[in-house]
Amino acid sequence: MKKIIRWLSKLLLIKWMALFFIKLYWVYSRIWSHFRFKALIPNSGNSVCHYSTEIKYGKNITIGNGVAIGPNSCLGAKSPIKIGDNVTLSRSVMVETAALDLSKPPPYKHYSKPIVIEDGVWIAANALVLAGVTIHKNALIGAGAVITKDVPENAIIVGARNRNLKAD
Repeated sequence: MKKIIRWLSKLLLIKWMALFFIKLYWVYSRIWSHFRFKALIPNSGNSVCHYSTEIKYGKNITIGNGVAIGPNSCLGAKSPIKIGDNVTLSRSVMVETAALDLSKPPPYKHYSKPIVIEDGVWIAANALVLAGVTIHKNALIGAGAVITKDVPENAIIVGARNRNLKAD
């Protein structure tokens, strides 16, 4: 059986057909991903989103033009999420408007607050943006940062303690 498969793989026509079907599947998955994104988030401009992105409450999300959302990201919009123009959300970024109220005894109640991400922001891989945060224009959020407070314009935020490398 292996000899037959090796012999068939040497045939140029078989190789071309295999490459054709691989490319066809790639095109199909890209088109499917685009239509899924547009169906889940109608207010998404000319933005792109990887097919593996998890989208919760898509009708509460507004996305500007030129936004790129990387693979394995999560947009949880129990309250509104507004993303401006030319924003990049890298791999595995989590933007979550819902949280638990830990000020009362268990069982903890859920609450949610809106998130605003303004124009030109880049959020690097594995960053987490939590409820009630506004990230102002042209800010850069480093990989793995957990954003719990507003980020000023043109800031570079890195690390778990949200150190601002560009403090005025």
